[in-house]
Amino acid sequence: MNAEIIWGAAGLLLILADVAFGTFFVMFLGAGALITASLLWLGVPLSNTTQWLIFAAVSSLGVLLLRKKLMQWFGPSDEERFQEHKGQSVLVVETVSPGKSGKVKYRGTEWQAATNENEEMHAGEQAIITHLDGIVIYIRKK
Repeated sequence: MNAEIIWGAAGLLLILADVAFGTFFVMFLGAGALITASLLWLGVPLSNTTQWLIFAAVSSLGVLLLRKKLMQWFGPSDEERFQEHKGQSVLVVETVSPGKSGKVKYRGTEWQAATNENEEMHAGEQAIITHLDGIVIYIRKK
């Protein structure tokens, strides 16, 4: 099988996979593969190493330059992505107080936690997730 057919098929499959998963990540791998296939189809002589370098460069540039913008336009908002966590219980493992972060255990993993409440929460207490901000879980007393 010709290299352009392999790159082209891989590119199409990767883009279809991204349509199914909606990550706006795999599609850039697909774009890199399709561009590599197009160059080969146009008759540009490329060694195997050059093919892989073009694939890697196009994929990386796409992710770095375009993914964030596409996620803003078409992806779920932060509120929608983190809605499933709101109201869930966590176990405080390191004291969390106003203005001072601590740690909580959630789904078997320790997370950095903070609170907008005026009360201190001590290790061993249960708390409720109010929202997430990046990798910080905001909590309130249960």
